[in-house]
Amino acid sequence: MPEPLAYRLYGLLWHSLDWIYPPECAGCGKTGKLWCTDCSNKVTLVGSILCPVCGIPQTQDQVCWDCQEAMPHYKALRSWAIFKGEVRKAIHRLKYRRNVALGQTLAIPLIHQLIALNWPIDIVTPVPLGLARLAERGYNQASLLAKPIALHRRLPYQPEAIKRSRETHSQVGLSFTLRKENVVGAFTADRSKVGCKKVLVVDDVITSGATMDACAIALLEAGASEVYGLSLARAGRVDRSGPVEQ
Repeated sequence: MPEPLAYRLYGLLWHSLDWIYPPECAGCGKTGKLWCTDCSNKVTLVGSILCPVCGIPQTQDQVCWDCQEAMPHYKALRSWAIFKGEVRKAIHRLKYRRNVALGQTLAIPLIHQLIALNWPIDIVTPVPLGLARLAERGYNQASLLAKPIALHRRLPYQPEAIKRSRETHSQVGLSFTLRKENVVGAFTADRSKVGCKKVLVVDDVITSGATMDACAIALLEAGASEVYGLSLARAGRVDRSGPVEQ
């Protein structure tokens, strides 16, 4: 099936900037492409033996202990790569260095992954930023990943489906428990947009999954029928009491 015209036009819009600002690879800095073949070949994929719910890599294909102890509210969560090396550098460029054209390029592996997963998605939405952080950064990096996914899969893109109902502290450096506490009640969802819908929530990095679970709670409370999560990368953590590794 050919790519949708809206998706192709969206890609052309970003690639047109290459004529003005010659692209540099977000992983190694080499000129010519936003993401080069060498860096792509160095990516450490999350793997194939995963918890079927939270998607954490493990040695057995079964629900992990964490999910057995406290089942998340989302149906399933998956990530493309491990948050390290070239992928980590690329996400930092997207997130902190205003390399906004990179979003469409980094969405491509997520599109392929979503096709393989074949989830029954009705709408796509990004994890929202708080107003203060959005004003400081000027854009939401998760939106730059979510929109091309929606365009390619011919799905409605609903960036306002979830909103932050309160500001939260940065999750970086917090333990598993503190991450969950930090985002409790932090989101609300719009019933008119998500009611009776199967919702895909997109983020750049998943660590403990606490933010995605909080989004899922808000969506289900607003009438969503199911929630799925997809992220570009997955970061590691030590344990429930120790600080998260990022």
